[in-house]
Amino acid sequence: MDETMADVTSKAVSEVKHMGHNIVIIRVDAESHILFFDIEGLIVELHSEEYAAMSPTTLEAQGILAKVEEGAEQVGTKIQAKVETVVKQINEPGIDPFDSTRKIIPKMEATHVMEVAQLMLSLIHSWGLDPLLNIVCETQLGLLRPMVPISYGVSSKGDMSLLLPTWQNTIKKETVQNLFKGMESVQLNKSLPENLLRQETLTRLFTARLHWELSTTLTSNHLLGMVAMSNTLISMNMATFIPEQERTRKISKQQSLTSTKANVVAWASDDEHEEILTEQQGKIKQGWSLLSTHHCFLLPDKVDSMEPRNFKRPQVELMARRWQHHCIEIRQAAQQLFLGELGRMGKKGRKQLVENWAQFLPLYTHTEPIAQQVLPASPVNSSSPGGIDARQSSTDPNEEEIEEEEEEVVRQKPSSLAELKRKQSTAVVLLGVIGAEFGQDISNETNTNPNQNKQLQQQQQTQQQKLPTDQQQQRRKSSVVEGFGIGNNNLARLTAMALTHLLLEPPTMKLPAHTPLRRAAIDMIGRGFTVWEPYHDVSKVLLGLLEISSDACRTARHALRLIVTARPAAFITTMAREVALYNTLQQNSQALSVPLTQSVLHRAKKEILQFVEMLIEKMQTEMSVLLVEVTDITIHCLDMADLKNRGLNEVCPAICKFNQVSHCASTRRIAVGAHNGHLAIYELRQNKCQMIPAHHQPITALAFSPEGKYLVSYSCAENRLSFWQTSPGMFGLGQSQTKCIKGYSTAPIPDVTRLNQMRLAKLIWINNRTVTLMLADGSETRFYI
Repeated sequence: MDETMADVTSKAVSEVKHMGHNIVIIRVDAESHILFFDIEGLIVELHSEEYAAMSPTTLEAQGILAKVEEGAEQVGTKIQAKVETVVKQINEPGIDPFDSTRKIIPKMEATHVMEVAQLMLSLIHSWGLDPLLNIVCETQLGLLRPMVPISYGVSSKGDMSLLLPTWQNTIKKETVQNLFKGMESVQLNKSLPENLLRQETLTRLFTARLHWELSTTLTSNHLLGMVAMSNTLISMNMATFIPEQERTRKISKQQSLTSTKANVVAWASDDEHEEILTEQQGKIKQGWSLLSTHHCFLLPDKVDSMEPRNFKRPQVELMARRWQHHCIEIRQAAQQLFLGELGRMGKKGRKQLVENWAQFLPLYTHTEPIAQQVLPASPVNSSSPGGIDARQSSTDPNEEEIEEEEEEVVRQKPSSLAELKRKQSTAVVLLGVIGAEFGQDISNETNTNPNQNKQLQQQQQTQQQKLPTDQQQQRRKSSVVEGFGIGNNNLARLTAMALTHLLLEPPTMKLPAHTPLRRAAIDMIGRGFTVWEPYHDVSKVLLGLLEISSDACRTARHALRLIVTARPAAFITTMAREVALYNTLQQNSQALSVPLTQSVLHRAKKEILQFVEMLIEKMQTEMSVLLVEVTDITIHCLDMADLKNRGLNEVCPAICKFNQVSHCASTRRIAVGAHNGHLAIYELRQNKCQMIPAHHQPITALAFSPEGKYLVSYSCAENRLSFWQTSPGMFGLGQSQTKCIKGYSTAPIPDVTRLNQMRLAKLIWINNRTVTLMLADGSETRFYI
């Protein structure tokens, strides 16, 4: 190890006294140490130091203060509980308060978290595979190249461990030369003595190749740590391990080279300095991005190019269990690695993975599982329906224990109920990801082998003669389907039912409201809604997501956004139907004694309106076809008192982008022209809507007169303009009557298909009895009542 790496190691060793939650160092002898790294702890410390250096203005500008305030009450409760625990411990008899204080205070001192992160990234980076990336890592990011190979290990809780220095290597010289083939780009210092040259050769060989040929578990954890840490450092400001003095010297040197005049004014020097800092920060962020991309997507192909099939690929089940990890950076890294590995598998590999894990997918009916795995007698309490226990699969920190170093055989029978629950949870996430991201690509071929079909028939015939355990196993095997396509929809149906169960199941001790497993199911529903939609009750799914999103669940809001974008018509029609049911219940709320203020549609008005406005902004043409339904939802979400005082154009400007919508503040009515030629007139005072057959073709534009007495409508496809008058019922009672009092035939618009369909026509009232029709071709025509 060189002097620089030794300095960083010494700083890290001294850090054990200050920061025991992200690195632990055990001294083996005078020259050897074992290092244990906690990736999550490092990420938390990096963010803490970043936020501590920010001013309140910067924190507010980046929205960090809002997030802190959102969970301040919960955090305050936890801090108070922790303080009470510490005080209680100090006040216990026989404990010296001053001694306890000395143990607590050092943890609050300044840390060397950047040195710890530098040490970890330097030791697990794949040096030698990309010479240009190596230069970036050394000159811009400040990583340090190891001088000796490192011994790697994994602790029981998932923390990485490294032994410094390494084991004594006894590889023969001829073996080293054979292994070094294909690494011609690696430059060695031939002037070194023979023993040092051999050590450097082994180090380059180990970091570039052998490091990634040891174990699938090591590969999984190292890639996860590297990508998560790189993504964390990308989000930070000037996150480089190069010392501050060295960065200042480079900036001063660059300024002296770019300055052409000896007497540069002060403001020009400041602008130049700021520009150089911005450029340097951009290069640092690009360097971390290259490092993350290299380990996430390019590394397997580079290692395989030297020796095919020797690269130990990351475990997809390990990444599946971290799909919704509570640490966002680890979550994003696991998702990137998981999707990248699924993409490299190809269709055949994904199909085999589906067949291996489909046997562990929980089987559900509408309320109860079809069947449960029958295991030997166990004192473990029964789990939630389907065998998924969130405490075992997601919430328990010990859930993320590392598997054996080689890929486990998923077809073997689970040895315990806890293992079965873990496999079921993994199967739900894994099959959900494959179905959501690659569901349309997986082959949906059925078994065409006559021998296989005959064997399945014989198994089904003898199923009743077997023991209950064999019945369950046989039933599960017969339900294993090869893909998520239309021809084979059984697996998609079962996966959709499992995801829906996790979404809609009420919170319990076994399945709390916010767990990684439930969040993963919500994410999969959003990502693969087009695959699961035929097997979903769309109303229940949307209402369930809205209920969770109203509780500030970011995953549910993201899933809803994906669903709304992928199936806008399904979202609008479903919400309009639920709004109509809500209005019916509201009219009879006193008789039914229904607390509508606690319903999802009442509490999620803000979220629903945001999605409607997003659809209007992005898909205005598609929304014009469903304009009446869109207006139903919008009126439900608006505050009637606010609408009375300010008008529709101010309260909801998005809906007013349509020329087929008009609001009369004096009469408190809203008129909407439907795509089927009908007029929808909303009486806001009475909370009623009247549908009138007005035209035989879609209505292009309409507008209320200034006093609200008349309404004019125009249909471009029908070439007709009509005037309407609404008369209230006798003595203001009863339903108002709207009738056509005059109609005009209009000239057709030439080349109408080439024009913007949303801007074909606009109606503007000149006075209470005269209206101007403005067409997209620039012509204007006046009409009189």
